[in-house]
Order: sequence, then structure tokens, then C-alpha cells
Amino acid sequence: AQVLIAVTAHGDLGGRQPVLRSGAKVGDVIAVGGTLGKAAAGLALLQSGNADAVAAYDELVAVQLRPQPPVALGVLASEAGATAMLDISDGLSRDLARIAAASQVSAKLNSSELQGFEAMLEQAAQAIAANPAEWVLHGGEDHSLLATFAPTAQLPRGFKPIGRIEQGQGIFLDAAPLEAKGWDSTH
Repeated sequence: AQVLIAVTAHGDLGGRQPVLRSGAKVGDVIAVGGTLGKAAAGLALLQSGNADAVAAYDELVAVQLRPQPPVALGVLASEAGATAMLDISDGLSRDLARIAAASQVSAKLNSSELQGFEAMLEQAAQAIAANPAEWVLHGGEDHSLLATFAPTAQLPRGFKPIGRIEQGQGIFLDAAPLEAKGWDSTH
């Protein structure tokens, strides 16, 4: 038996223009509002079968089981002039690749700016012999917001810069091409 769950969301923009995934411009700052990798860590803990690790890192498991999308951050990003925005449901690399493709630009993540997200997951990763960088780059279901802002924009509270939009195509981690992994509902 196969189970299919479909979700429909309705909302009100309150008179604001929608921020699309296609508006990123060369020079824009890439920023994330919310967490990266926590839901993937929670899923990996659950799948590990390691009851002690699941209990020790129950807050990560809770992010996977009960996601709390930071809806208010979307309003703040829009008001701060976000040029492109997308919710990270399928993983940072996959959803950033979608913004880059729709905006006809390339996106470069800075590993140094992702280290804080990785550090928060390090002990849980060690408990089940996993790589926290994989969770941060490719894990989905955190439902954080990925947005781009003009270089002169003041990033709204709750957003952290993680990279920059550049000319070209594709996504990169520092200077190396980054493969977009994560969930892809089109395949």
C-alpha cells in the first residue's frame, strides 16, 4: 500500500508583492532564516535505531516530527527588500539551486558561514557516525527561509548570511561546484 499526503496552503500577503524565487541578482547576499540540518539530524537519529542517541538529542528529533516554519521571518524578509525567497523544504543545496536557476545566476555558499550550523549538530553526528555538513547542506524539512538581499540591505533579525549570488550558473561551496542533493519531487 502506498500513502500519499498532499498539503495546500492559503495565505494573505497583506497588500505586499510576493517575493519569488526568480529575483536574485548578482552581488546579492544569500541568507537563511531559521535552522539548517536539524530536521535531517532528527530523521537520521530516528533511522539509526539508537534509542540512547534519540533520547539524548530529542530536540533534534522534535524538529523532524514537529516542524515550526518561521512564518514571521518571511514578512520581515519581504519588508527588508528580499529579492528572492524560498522555504527550505528539500534541502539547502536543492532549494538554492532552484533560486539560482530561476534567477539565471550562480550561488556561492561560504563554508565558514555554515560552521555554526554544523557545530550545533556535531555531537549528535558523532553519536551515530554521521557527517553534520551533509545534514546542513542537503537535509530538508527544517522549513527555514532561504532569501537573497541586495548587498546594501540590512538583514532582518533572525537571518544569517551564508553566501553570495554571482554571475554564471550552478551552485558552489567556496570555489568547488556543489551537487544539489536532497528531496526532488520531480523525479
